[in-house]
Amino acid sequence: MTARTMSDDHRKKGNLRLALILASIAVVFFLGFIGKMVLLGK
Repeated sequence: MTARTMSDDHRKKGNLRLALILASIAVVFFLGFIGKMVLLGK
């Protein structure tokens, strides 16, 4: 049972890391889109 708990914790950490990576990529794309609209919109 202890090994299963450790595996679950490891999986949760991996999922959190993946979520943070995907969120940061989404933020970069969003900022790039906004920047493009500002620079090319004028």
